[in-house]
Amino acid sequence: MINDVGTEKAGRKGKGVFAKASFKAGKFIFQAKRGKIITTRSTKRLKGSDRKYLDEAGKYRWEIMQPPEKYLNHSCNPNTIRRGRSYFALQSIKKGEELTVEYRVNAHDGQRWHCYCGSKGCKKYLASDFFSMSPWEQRRYLPHTLPFIRQEYLKRRKPKHE
Repeated sequence: MINDVGTEKAGRKGKGVFAKASFKAGKFIFQAKRGKIITTRSTKRLKGSDRKYLDEAGKYRWEIMQPPEKYLNHSCNPNTIRRGRSYFALQSIKKGEELTVEYRVNAHDGQRWHCYCGSKGCKKYLASDFFSMSPWEQRRYLPHTLPFIRQEYLKRRKPKHE
């Protein structure tokens, strides 16, 4: 339930989402509120936090994320996964622990930024693109990504005829 999470300061990452209860692996954590859907062209007119907290909703569509979802930070070793509008624990999460996600699961715009997750195996930077992940990670997250990314994945995996 949304009451089982809260936003707090998360050091150099800004705000983060933290568990107010413990969650076992596979358990539902919260359902995200639907944000306004806009086109890629419309993103240029956005101001402030609306411009900062965008999530890809399709090949040329974006969603303006709402709290608490918009404060979920990236981790190279995330502890949550989104299925539709709902977030679930990928592993056991203790009360007080920060909830993290893999930003590249629903990304295809190719932006790059520094990673501050500090997790074991942190890559120190991110390319905001599902296809920048290793083949193993792509297979792991494929069921959780957007339909247009799944279609592109299948297209890229199709054998080329000579």
